[in-house]
Amino acid sequence: MQIEVSFKHMEQSDPLRDYATEKLEKVLKPLMEPINAQVVLHVEKYRHIAKVTVHANGIVIKGKEETNDMYSSIDLVLDKLDRQVKKYREKIGRHGDREAVREFRASHSVFPESDVETSESDVIKRKEIILKPINVDEAIMQMELMNKNFLLFNNSQTNQLNVIYVRDDGHFGLIEPQVQE
Repeated sequence: MQIEVSFKHMEQSDPLRDYATEKLEKVLKPLMEPINAQVVLHVEKYRHIAKVTVHANGIVIKGKEETNDMYSSIDLVLDKLDRQVKKYREKIGRHGDREAVREFRASHSVFPESDVETSESDVIKRKEIILKPINVDEAIMQMELMNKNFLLFNNSQTNQLNVIYVRDDGHFGLIEPQVQE
């Protein structure tokens, strides 16, 4: 488990760092390795903000809380993460841990504007990600954990790339590729 604590607009404090690290290790204990977590402790005037991003075995969990005391901000954000981890573990427990059948590699990249003549159809950003197979329920949970409106995922039932998204009516939509013959 790798935990990185950084401070913005405040002095570095070993007691705060130790407090956040110790509490976060307890919250993340149920997750499978490898776990990489970033904690940012930030002060803006009277607001003490604790922001945590966790990458664990293909899932991303984020949380942010602010109060007038940094210790209570840390406690609140870790409570939020704890609920998300428990929710994730419950869903995994119901579906069982499956071995990865097939991983997809998706990518997008960034091209400097000076190197590319811009037109409306040019790709200007590129990023590479690895998609582990998950089912639709896990994709919805992952999308909710990341607080996103859509998610590209490798459907473990069909072994195809799918997109799950939130519709305007609040329900979920699923885009599945169909092979044209």
